[in-house]
Amino acid sequence: MNYNDQILENKAFNFFKQLVYNIALAICIMLIGVLIMVYGFGFKLYEVLSDSQAPYFTKGDMVVVKAQKEYKVGDIIKFDETNGVYPTTHRLIGIYENAKGEITYICHGDNVQSAKPDDDTSAIIPWKEDAAYIQNLIDNEGYTLSEIKNKATNIQTPTPSQVEGKVVADINNYGTYFNFIKSHYLLLITLIAGIWCICSTVQNEIDIKRCKRLV
Repeated sequence: MNYNDQILENKAFNFFKQLVYNIALAICIMLIGVLIMVYGFGFKLYEVLSDSQAPYFTKGDMVVVKAQKEYKVGDIIKFDETNGVYPTTHRLIGIYENAKGEITYICHGDNVQSAKPDDDTSAIIPWKEDAAYIQNLIDNEGYTLSEIKNKATNIQTPTPSQVEGKVVADINNYGTYFNFIKSHYLLLITLIAGIWCICSTVQNEIDIKRCKRLV
């Protein structure tokens, strides 16, 4: 191998090593940023698993959720009525309060057929129309919560204790990548650390051979 070939080989190797370093640094910065957001400011990140809230966000996006002191109609909230089996992120379209002052939220997906039972079963209407329908059942018709559940379609009724927070932002197409990194971050760090160790070992061998040639 002549001198020029050695220079090219070293440049290619150094480029590869720098690339591994940059990837490792980016992952570490991302993980640190997530920890700061979660534990420092109360934000949580989640992958969107369906298109029920399209076009606001779609499957594969990432949403940022933060707990609020109170929620209002129009908010998109993350809640879980199933003890971790099927958490849901849908629009809050009604707030029901019983005689004891206990609150129940009424939620519905933007991209799900209407909550009105008389509508076309395949109809998807603006969420404000569904909210007006639910509000009419509460204020004008005097429906109880159980009657609303029987009357309206495709709704969920979480209690405040089942609500995790409000969606305050969404990032297109990054949910899948984030979820993968979150689930396999130890494997990724181990893999990158292993590659980095190999690169360092190879670099040491190159340096040793170069020193011997100079001697």
